[in-house]
Amino acid sequence: MLNQLDDEIRAQHRAQQFTCHRLSLLARAFAVAFAATLSLAGAGLPLPAEAGVLSNSVRSAITRRAVRSIPPQPMAFGKPAYGKPRDVVIERSRHPEAASHIEHAQKNGQPSVLHIDRPGAAERRAAATGTIDPKRKPAPRYERDEYPPAFTREGGANANVRFISPHDNRGAGSTMRAQTSDLPDGSKIRVIVK
Repeated sequence: MLNQLDDEIRAQHRAQQFTCHRLSLLARAFAVAFAATLSLAGAGLPLPAEAGVLSNSVRSAITRRAVRSIPPQPMAFGKPAYGKPRDVVIERSRHPEAASHIEHAQKNGQPSVLHIDRPGAAERRAAATGTIDPKRKPAPRYERDEYPPAFTREGGANANVRFISPHDNRGAGSTMRAQTSDLPDGSKIRVIVK
């Protein structure tokens, strides 16, 4: 029984060493490829001798082992949401009602980190604001503002909705669009009030 357990532990250890060896080869291959790219791009760095010669073991490590070792990430429309989210800032001095609404929603459980998902925005907006009676407006021209916004995956039926002035609502929306227009669907953003 103990011999079988020892054999299993040794096998696991060998597998871990093999994985570490392949990952070190992978890291070296990426470093060489990066240096070659910089050299070819005219960065003035000398081209390493290994740049043109990637061994078969490194190629197989890249295609088989390394891809499987990447942890699963949340996805939207097949695009991974890797990395640090981009900060989207709403200034209290420019959009006081929207800023107050965002702070209130975040303090009451709505997330600050959101995932862009533009294609379903119209449906999520309807789901968020559809149950709110527009006749309950505090002033005649007030609009329904939802947080999380409809252009994010987190928006929709569970969004926090509040009536705010149209100038403030549309201004905050334009500010968010300007800060996220270059991001693809699936990207992470963090909404911050300053």
